[in-house]
Amino acid sequence: MTLEEMFRDLYDKYGNDFNWYMIPFAQADGAFVAELNKEIGQDHFLYGKKILAVAKCESNDDVLYVLRNGTGRDIYYLFHLTYSAHNADGFPQYEEFADLFAVKEFIERSYIEDYM
Repeated sequence: MTLEEMFRDLYDKYGNDFNWYMIPFAQADGAFVAELNKEIGQDHFLYGKKILAVAKCESNDDVLYVLRNGTGRDIYYLFHLTYSAHNADGFPQYEEFADLFAVKEFIERSYIEDYM
């Protein structure tokens, strides 16, 4: 499953009310990555890594990022951005996912619980 297929499945299932959108590839290393680096600070294990923002929730400040770890296996992180300077330990809050199936399950479950 690709990221595009995952979101197409969710859009097909939930229609126009589904509250996530994919970030265009040309913007994947732009503002959302800069914001993430600002919030996590230099001591965070993801700081300065080649991470890309791939999707954003329209209903809150959740952003889905992908890290290509060089072994052919992508790791996904969903961060709840705070839009403030470097935060205390534990913030911004995030979830780590080993694959797109786990990402899809989490996003779909959150959508159902929080917005339906």
